[in-house]
Amino acid sequence: MAYIIGIDGGGTKTSFCLLNTAENRKHYLKTGETNFKNIGIEKTKENMEAGLQEILKQEKLEIKDIDCFVLGAAGCDTEKDYEIFKEILKDIGIKDRVFIYNDAKVAFKACSAKDGIIIISGTGSISFSYNQNRENRLGGWGAEISDIGSGYWIGRKFLKDLLLYLENLYPKDAIFQEFIEKYIKDSDPFEYIQENFTDVKSIASVTKFVLTAESEYADKLALRISDFFYTVTEKLYADFNSEKADLVLSGSVIKNKKIYGLLEEKIQHTDKMKNINIILNDKEAVEGCLNLALEILDSKGENYENLSAGF
Repeated sequence: MAYIIGIDGGGTKTSFCLLNTAENRKHYLKTGETNFKNIGIEKTKENMEAGLQEILKQEKLEIKDIDCFVLGAAGCDTEKDYEIFKEILKDIGIKDRVFIYNDAKVAFKACSAKDGIIIISGTGSISFSYNQNRENRLGGWGAEISDIGSGYWIGRKFLKDLLLYLENLYPKDAIFQEFIEKYIKDSDPFEYIQENFTDVKSIASVTKFVLTAESEYADKLALRISDFFYTVTEKLYADFNSEKADLVLSGSVIKNKKIYGLLEEKIQHTDKMKNINIILNDKEAVEGCLNLALEILDSKGENYENLSAGF
C-alpha cells in the first residue's frame, strides 16, 4: 500500500490529488495558482501549503505518511526554477520523497505511457519530446520573446493589427468591425484597448473571439499557427526515426477546431509521419503526476522509504 500526492501547479489554479493505492481511491482538491513568476514566492508558498494541509486533513494523514510527492510546476523551466520550488516545498514540510517536473511532462504522462511529443498552446506555448532518456524542448522562453502560436501571441498580434486598422494602416477585414461592435461599442477605441488589455491574461482573452470568427484574417492566422506547429512536430519527431510516437496536443489554442484540423490533415498526408498517433488531451494534468509517481515507486520496488529527492 502507498499514499501518493500529485500536485499540478498552474498559472490559474493548482490541482491536488491524493491516491490511496490499496483502495485505488483518489481525493481531489483545488487551490489558487502556484506559478511564482506570476504571484511571487510567498503567495505561491501560501497557496501550496493551504492545498497540502487541507487534503491531508480531510484524509486524516500527515506528511510523513505520504510515500511519494510529484509536482508538475508551471514556470519551472531552468535549474534555478527547480531550486526555488525545492525550497518552497521544504518550507511547507516536504523535504524528501518528492519529484519536480515541468508541467509539460505531467500533461504528457496524463495521456501517454509511451515515448512521444507534447505541444502545449494555451495562454503560453511550449513543446517537448521524450524518447527513452532523451528530452528535447522547443519554445516556452517567455511571453514577450517566445510562445509563438499561444493565446497571448494571438491576442497581442490581433490588438496590434486592430490599432493599425483604426489608423487606416491595415487592410479591411470584417473581424475588426465585429470586435468593435461587440466589445468597444461607443467607447473611444484607443482608450478602450489601452485600459482593458494590460497584462498577459487580458490580452490572451481575445484569442477565443479571434479563432471563432468567420473571417479571412482568422483563417489565415489559423493556417499560420498550424504550419508553425507542424514544423515543431517535424523537428521533434526527427529524433524518433519515423518510429511510432504519441503526439499529445494540449491547451485551448492547439485544440481549436480550425488549427487542430489543419495540423492533423498535414500530418496525415506526410508519409514520414504516418506512425504518429495524435491524442487530444482531455485529462487533468494531475493524473500525469500520479502516473509518474507510480512509475517511480515501481522502479524502487517495495522499499518506498529509501526514495531520494528527485530534484
